[in-house]
Amino acid sequence: MGSWKPSLKSNDKTGMLMAYTDEWKEIEAVYQVVLEMTMAPSGRKGIVRLAVTSYKADEGHTGIPQAHYSCEFPSAAVESFEACLYRCLIKIERIIRDKRAYPNGKG
Repeated sequence: MGSWKPSLKSNDKTGMLMAYTDEWKEIEAVYQVVLEMTMAPSGRKGIVRLAVTSYKADEGHTGIPQAHYSCEFPSAAVESFEACLYRCLIKIERIIRDKRAYPNGKG
């Protein structure tokens, strides 16, 4: 998961979308979660807020969120929208992995 392919460039829109969908399926399968992604205006003109949340698979979208990550697009990071989507999944996977490795927090 989250393995960046050396030939994949942020301006490769089709490749980024394929990586995004593959990563989504892999995260749900490996961690037994259901992911939900939302997009809404950020309150600043021309900026959208993307948020991805994970829930336990057996509880679905009605359960308590297990992990959450949000970002804005466009941002100072030079990337395409598709790359931003993929980055959101890389970040949520790291959060889920760390929460499982350190259930009481890093100490």
